[in-house]
Amino acid sequence: MTSTQTAPSPVRPGPGAEERPRLGIALVPGQVRYQLRLMTRNPLGSFITLVVPLMLLVALDLVTPEMTLQSLGGISVTQFLTPAMATFAVLNAAFVDVVIGTTVARDQGILRRLHGTPLPTWALLAGRLVATAIVTTLSVLIVLGVGIVFLHAHLATSAVPGLVLTVVVGMLVAFAVGMACSTMVPSTDAALPVAYGFLLPVAFISEVFFPAPTEAAWLHGVASALPVAPFAHAMESAFAVPAHGMTNGELGVLLAWGAGALVVALFAFRWEPGGLRRQRAQTRSSLR
Repeated sequence: MTSTQTAPSPVRPGPGAEERPRLGIALVPGQVRYQLRLMTRNPLGSFITLVVPLMLLVALDLVTPEMTLQSLGGISVTQFLTPAMATFAVLNAAFVDVVIGTTVARDQGILRRLHGTPLPTWALLAGRLVATAIVTTLSVLIVLGVGIVFLHAHLATSAVPGLVLTVVVGMLVAFAVGMACSTMVPSTDAALPVAYGFLLPVAFISEVFFPAPTEAAWLHGVASALPVAPFAHAMESAFAVPAHGMTNGELGVLLAWGAGALVVALFAFRWEPGGLRRQRAQTRSSLR
């Protein structure tokens, strides 16, 4: 007597399964939209990113009308302030807002929920990066548009490609440093003080707000080794007379900081608030 075995029927995908993206790259556009929604729901972040640099540009120009900067070749103060505030716009969008947004998402459990989904980690970071690039571009265009159209700053057409490259490099480095810095922020309440506590002192010694020709040599050396000064000087060089682009030394400093910050962000990034992680560690140790 022989027994017959019935071959198992192939498992058919459930309804809608064929519609699921198989590649992580297909998930990035949706993540970009999601990150942009999160940014627009944060009024403080939108104000810091889009309004503060523009307010500073207009206010500083009103305080110093028709002033020329002899230390920079006798250019008008607007010719200096326009790229300087564009630099500040990039730092606000790609550093401060990233620190605040990442900390808020961690404390509210958004990162933990996303980490438990099939969404690849790199797709999450790519979505955040592209969303940051969109906001950064908008903020820089607003500042440059007001500076050039209404305050009569001059930007040579030949300097535009170098300026675009500088903005891209500066944004990527600021994003990496922001992600690294977010690993050191203990809570949402501390995010803004920590972000500006890092940024503002470095921005002042890096001559972002005003040039400092009498700055001490040692302080100038410290600023040159930090990422803000090379980025700010490269931005300002596009509006200099004659205009020139980023130097190899400035590019080297920025790339070094970007690579170092990326390593820190990858190894120290936290998906959960510190208190929850400690509570889980204590629970595991008590069960042993």
